[in-house]
Amino acid sequence: MSRFIIALVSFGLFAVACNDAAHDEHAEHKNGYAPALKTREDTLFHEVMKGHDAGMAVLGKLRGNIKETASQLDSLNKLPAKKVDAAYKQALTSLHTDLTNADTEMDTWMQQFKLDSVADNKELRIKYLEGERNKVTTVKEHIFSALQQADSLLKRQ
Repeated sequence: MSRFIIALVSFGLFAVACNDAAHDEHAEHKNGYAPALKTREDTLFHEVMKGHDAGMAVLGKLRGNIKETASQLDSLNKLPAKKVDAAYKQALTSLHTDLTNADTEMDTWMQQFKLDSVADNKELRIKYLEGERNKVTTVKEHIFSALQQADSLLKRQ
């Protein structure tokens, strides 16, 4: 019985804490959606996170396309060479490589990104975030480019 009470109290405290955090977050928003960006550092960090979020939002689709292209390539490799459209196979191979590279780039960027890097030095922090914004923008562009290629090539089948 006492475990139940402890669990109930813990849950209640957790819910109150989450509610307060959500309330504070809304207090910092200008229009109920965009955060209040007061410094260059805030703006850069927000831009880095927007790039990250955009890439993460389509990561499932990216990985699904990687599996689909691998499956199609496996099927093509089982056919006699005379029955395989060489141009299509080459396009599929290239697409598979682009999708895999985009996935790897996102994983690598996320592993290397340090959320609190040089937090005690604003000037260096801003330079770091500018570099990370450029990196994540490139990664995001590679992801969306690969997905666009996949949409056109995989619909062709």
